[in-house]
Amino acid sequence: MGRIKIKTFDENGIRSSKRKELLVTLLLLVLTGGAAAGEHTNFFGIKLVDIPSGSFEMGSCMVTEGMQKENRKRVFLGLPVVGLGCGILDKNVNDNETPQRTVKVPAFKIANTPVTAAQYKKYLNAIGEVENKDDWGLYTEEFKRLNSFDDNAPVVQVSWHEAQDFIRWLNENKPKNDPYTYRMPSEAEWEYACRAGGKQRYCGSDNVFDIGWVNREGTENQREVASKAPNAWGVYGMSGSIWQWVEDVYHDNYVGAPTDGSAWNALSMDDDEILLREIEMVSQSARKGKMKKVEAALTIERLRYDAGIKDRRGVQLKSETLAARVLRGGSWRFSENFARATYRLAGEPGNWYYGNGFRVAASIPVEIKN
Repeated sequence: MGRIKIKTFDENGIRSSKRKELLVTLLLLVLTGGAAAGEHTNFFGIKLVDIPSGSFEMGSCMVTEGMQKENRKRVFLGLPVVGLGCGILDKNVNDNETPQRTVKVPAFKIANTPVTAAQYKKYLNAIGEVENKDDWGLYTEEFKRLNSFDDNAPVVQVSWHEAQDFIRWLNENKPKNDPYTYRMPSEAEWEYACRAGGKQRYCGSDNVFDIGWVNREGTENQREVASKAPNAWGVYGMSGSIWQWVEDVYHDNYVGAPTDGSAWNALSMDDDEILLREIEMVSQSARKGKMKKVEAALTIERLRYDAGIKDRRGVQLKSETLAARVLRGGSWRFSENFARATYRLAGEPGNWYYGNGFRVAASIPVEIKN
């Protein structure tokens, strides 16, 4: 039987052909044994897909440095070594993706694409930011420049706090007949939706170029959402494209992480103490004449802001918002290694990096589940 040639890209190399996309999706459904998820478009034009409840192995299976140290000690003492406690050993992964564990995830909904520039600009207009000329506003010249490529591309330069503000606005302005509570996905929900019942290296494929944009393709900016194939549950752009905020506080590994699909919001360190120590070091430099007082004051303000203590309007935030949060998915600016299904990155909640965006999730009310 002869090979069937399938056109992968159009003449600009931007959009996968619909035929290729359909075939890849059908293949993923066969491989994972999954069924295409249902869809619901909310009042703001965000399309959410149903993610069924289930269990999966979250994280990577690897021999960590700590495990190697423990086993060397056990061999010396004549004790049995510690086993992996997981399946097939993964290569080229990071300690923060371990230990691999079984997580049970309740049914929920997740947006089939990240929030787009058009959707975010519509929100900014609704809250009056488009007309705001304040340098500390959200609709800055830099924001406009970084989001000028395509209104249907993912919005970028959005901090974790700003993404939460968007979601809060959705909940406050949704119609009365909208039964869903909008939120960020937990990290476990994100990886579960990414894998879609499979065990591919990336979110829906072992070939990242089928499902996401990474820097080996010569991409200089974010590309239109849904311009590559979705995974088996109809979710686009989970690998590559943009970094995506999730709800969880960042921890160096999964030791003690929840196994019920919920967000891990316990602080991993005393962030207040760390910040105060950094501020004291700057103050000492100023007192000793190593730094000008004006420079010290600006540095302290930047430390406080970067830690998330104040939002862009200078409003005091709760101390727990100091903690670094988790980013997932990789980006068009990074190599395919960062787009792996298990790759995790820490980001300060006030970080406005131009590759950071987000997608919306929603809790399903009990009456709908039943």
